[in-house]
Amino acid sequence: MGTIILVLMATMAGVAHSRFGDYTFPSYTRSPLGDSVDIASMKFLKETYNSAADKSVVSSPFGIMSLLAFYAAGAEGANRDEIVRFLGASDYKQLEASYESLSQRYASMDRSYLTVANKVFVSDKYTLRDQFKYAASAYRSDVENLNFENTKLAADTMNQWSASNTNGKISSPVSESDIDPAAAAALLNVIFFQGHWHVPFNASETKEKEFHLDRSNSVKKPMMHLLQSLFYYESAELGAKMIELPYKESQFRMIVVLPDEVDGLSSVVEKVAQRGLLEDVFKMGPAGADVKLDMPKFEIKSKLNLNELLPKVGVSRIFSEAAPGIIKEQGVAVSRGLQEAFIKVDEEGATAGAFTGLIMVFTSSNSRPPPPISFKVDHPFLFAILHNDIVLFTGTYAH
Repeated sequence: MGTIILVLMATMAGVAHSRFGDYTFPSYTRSPLGDSVDIASMKFLKETYNSAADKSVVSSPFGIMSLLAFYAAGAEGANRDEIVRFLGASDYKQLEASYESLSQRYASMDRSYLTVANKVFVSDKYTLRDQFKYAASAYRSDVENLNFENTKLAADTMNQWSASNTNGKISSPVSESDIDPAAAAALLNVIFFQGHWHVPFNASETKEKEFHLDRSNSVKKPMMHLLQSLFYYESAELGAKMIELPYKESQFRMIVVLPDEVDGLSSVVEKVAQRGLLEDVFKMGPAGADVKLDMPKFEIKSKLNLNELLPKVGVSRIFSEAAPGIIKEQGVAVSRGLQEAFIKVDEEGATAGAFTGLIMVFTSSNSRPPPPISFKVDHPFLFAILHNDIVLFTGTYAH
């Protein structure tokens, strides 16, 4: 039985943008696929959070799910069933249609703000099966031969592909030790999102303020400030309140989930793993008043070992059971699965200005606007980046 390597790279940079104009919140739609991606993403986040010593973590579960769906094209039996079950599909045909469609949709988007790409490196000693070549085409994946026996060359080649697709943000996710010289193939996925806020943060208003690590300890963090009408929701079920920060790029948004309690993040992570996030996201609406937002600038980089994390969400057979439909010469199992993810959120490029056309609230000539709602992100929180109802990135910030 041969081996195959799964490598995923995900990076997202959120910055403010200096051009503002009329803006209308898009109408988001909820779908069964969005729900299944949501549930799987939050289950994976829980295991990532629980396994990490540093509770500031980021990942793209969607990148992992896309590559698993791609891999499933060459698997069968219980091996494939585990993937179908984790991804929340009724059967493999539904999974195949859903993820091929998403891959094609995202591959056709403007690469100036979103890059979603797949790549297959196959050993020059082996040949891909025709059905897997078809799957590679459907997932918009390039195929290239590579000599895995030269582990340095193999790692360098994968790293160059990652760097070229992430504007150099993730340039060395693969080390020589990750490469099995006897590997038959490697499946790679990258997601790169460069988002521009529609909500302007004025850099001159960013101040050092207290960020509470827990009930007893705090540190100073640069906190961005905004007074604006935003989508908002208080979830008694999660024990948290939420805001939505829209991006200039259509249908993209960041959701910030702030636990009610300073030490409530682990409880919120546990609850979203059980019920997902979308149920609450789709209850969000105009706050009815301006939101007085204080939120830290932050940057997180995570390296995830999928050999350890995927079995915790019910996907383990890919590491021990051969998939017969990938390589002609023999079945292959995954020897190494890894993801490196990066996120940066700041107010770079922001200028002072009016944000026109956010949300209107009814007033009369005799009425006074209601007092602002305080949303002070001064303790550990959860965040997610969505395109419509598809969770692309998720993570937690703890310090």
